[in-house]
Amino acid sequence: SGTAQSATTLYRLMFGQPIPEQNAQHLSNEDALAALIVKKIDVAIIVAGQPAKLFTDMNPELLQQIRFLRVDPNAPETARAKQTYYPATIHVSSYPNWLKEDVPTWTVKAFLVTYDYNLRDTVGNLRRFADSLCENFTNLQEHGHPKWKQVKLELPGLGKGWQYYPPVERRLKACFAHRAAMQAATGSTAAQGAAAAQRADGRPCPDQERLLLLCK
Repeated sequence: SGTAQSATTLYRLMFGQPIPEQNAQHLSNEDALAALIVKKIDVAIIVAGQPAKLFTDMNPELLQQIRFLRVDPNAPETARAKQTYYPATIHVSSYPNWLKEDVPTWTVKAFLVTYDYNLRDTVGNLRRFADSLCENFTNLQEHGHPKWKQVKLELPGLGKGWQYYPPVERRLKACFAHRAAMQAATGSTAAQGAAAAQRADGRPCPDQERLLLLCK
């Protein structure tokens, strides 16, 4: 699983060796928390977007028996972990009935990976996926998981050896340009409306502003 991969990679980066086999258990998130509460294990590694339903739905009394481990920014292990992982923060606002202060932690980035397909139908499907993401992005931010509010609709630089799938990249760039134009048009319309409203007090409308439809 992705969580197991993150756990083993992080441990190796921090301590220079794999997790000793006798110390590792592969459990579901729910089983791992149950084992943690009854002290069958010392630590559970969980990778999830905040606020994670796993914690928000948890019995408050049981929740008080566990805590997040804080990342120490000054520890040498932290510097080694930064080779792969990114500093992040678990916010009080994500778990207001549990946390009393923000907790520094690590985060991973999620990639949607595809083969470099040249099949017409497959290329078409991936293009439609890009279009759908663009068209529904605002809806995802407003009504999807709270983590969507932190997502930016952009194409950031990728790590060495990675590249964007060209048909999807072209579609998304077209989407960005369209959204920017729409936002600019909306801003211009609002400005015109404000200017027209300023002339509603009966003052004369200059010819230049009348030509630009800023007032009547």
